[in-house]
Amino acid sequence: MALLLLSYWGGSLLSAQAQQLPDFNRLDSLTQALAAQYRWAALDSVGTAALRAGADYPALRRRLGQAALAREKPALALRHYGRALRENPLDTTARYGLALAYLDLNQSGAAARLAGRLPDSLRRPLHLMPFQAVTQVEAEAGGQYSRTVHRGDAGFFRLDVSSRLGSCLSLNQNVSYFGQTVELPDRRRPGGMLYPLRQVQYHALLAGQLAPRWRVLLGYNHLNSDLGLLVNRADNLGYASVAYARPYWTAQVGVYAGTLTDTARVQTDLRLAVYPFGNLRLYAYGRASVLRSNGRSYPHGVLGGGGRLHRHVWLEAYAGLGLTPVLAELDGTYVYNLLDPVRERGGANLLILLSRPLALRLSYGAEHRRDSVDGRYYSLNSLSTAITWTW
Repeated sequence: MALLLLSYWGGSLLSAQAQQLPDFNRLDSLTQALAAQYRWAALDSVGTAALRAGADYPALRRRLGQAALAREKPALALRHYGRALRENPLDTTARYGLALAYLDLNQSGAAARLAGRLPDSLRRPLHLMPFQAVTQVEAEAGGQYSRTVHRGDAGFFRLDVSSRLGSCLSLNQNVSYFGQTVELPDRRRPGGMLYPLRQVQYHALLAGQLAPRWRVLLGYNHLNSDLGLLVNRADNLGYASVAYARPYWTAQVGVYAGTLTDTARVQTDLRLAVYPFGNLRLYAYGRASVLRSNGRSYPHGVLGGGGRLHRHVWLEAYAGLGLTPVLAELDGTYVYNLLDPVRERGGANLLILLSRPLALRLSYGAEHRRDSVDGRYYSLNSLSTAITWTW
């Protein structure tokens, strides 16, 4: 019977485009029945034809948004739920669906802002309560191997904690440690002198969601490093950026400014990410950075892409080019305060969702760096593992 109704209604919609609007009662009954039967493809087909014929009302948009989410098309769900919410800002179902769509696009800030007007009974399943002391904890550990006699193997550890301070405000903090033995020139010794290089970094990032599409970020980095000397060197770096998000792409511009290794540095970033299918099954991104240091400009560019290999597995690869002595990435989470400038680099990340709260990330990187001792280029390889727990 449902097949006959669908066939009949599809034909009547086509004829209605040239004559008059479809009958509301029949359209509403059919779309409601298709939603109850979880026939999402048929619902999308009928609903899209109805929209083309001029039939547009909030309940239809909500059902089309539900179908889009079920078919893993969150960008399309944003369009339908957004239209329904504009028609009625008190529509709880549309607001809840819109928050779900933003979460599926990994835009938790926009989702939390929308969920601010939802009752606790709906916010709790989304894990978007207005205040939460700890929303995520991540621990990362890794190592580096350098193919040069002037640089020893290196180790790295980072502990990251995220908090939600309100529906529109979140805070991320992390502490990291880097250690390596390096050889530096020494006029008193022909072979140079070995120094234990140690660097401890504290990073804080405050994110404010101004609107579902607009977000601002303010960050601060404090780095304490030494070369085995009696006095440690403290460096500070500030960061500010603004991001704009659309269902199929996001853009962000940011500026880092401060002192690293007793030198004033300013880095400007422009980032762009594209989601061609309106979901996270496939994506591509690029970043253009220009570092200003000691009166010189050092451009550096990164291109990458990734996609879902399995329901719970994503693979990403990237490549970067441009000689630079310092580089800050991921809103300041990583600050490469380098003795040896990097010229080319590339790598891959494998993300595995082990369960609802637990995720594992495996990363590999390869770089070409210029040895500050003799000016020769050498290869550096790195491996790291990160485990993330989300509440």
